[in-house]
Amino acid sequence: MDNLNTYRQAVRSVLLRYVDIHYAYGQIENEAVFDEQNDRYLVVSLGWERPRRVHSCLLHVDIIGGKVWIQEDNTEDGIALELEHAGIPKTDIVLGFHEPEVRQYTEYAVA
Repeated sequence: MDNLNTYRQAVRSVLLRYVDIHYAYGQIENEAVFDEQNDRYLVVSLGWERPRRVHSCLLHVDIIGGKVWIQEDNTEDGIALELEHAGIPKTDIVLGFHEPEVRQYTEYAVA
């Protein structure tokens, strides 16, 4: 349970850094959507980039079975290293956006 609380706090802390990003184009803002009861954490981008409406998932992280699953990561450098620096070991980070067969070749958990 202690790891779970540590992981929750680390995920929230890392994702909140992306809420304050200001885009050079359009009127786009990021907002955090945290469902702590089900351990689902998202950062959603929304607004307008004329003439197009923007509504997309920048980041999606779940905590499943004691592991931190990065389900979607549309950041420039990726957040896996940031999660490591926040105290989550590589063995508990799953790059869920990779196909299961590919995960064995990453430095991170398979599942």
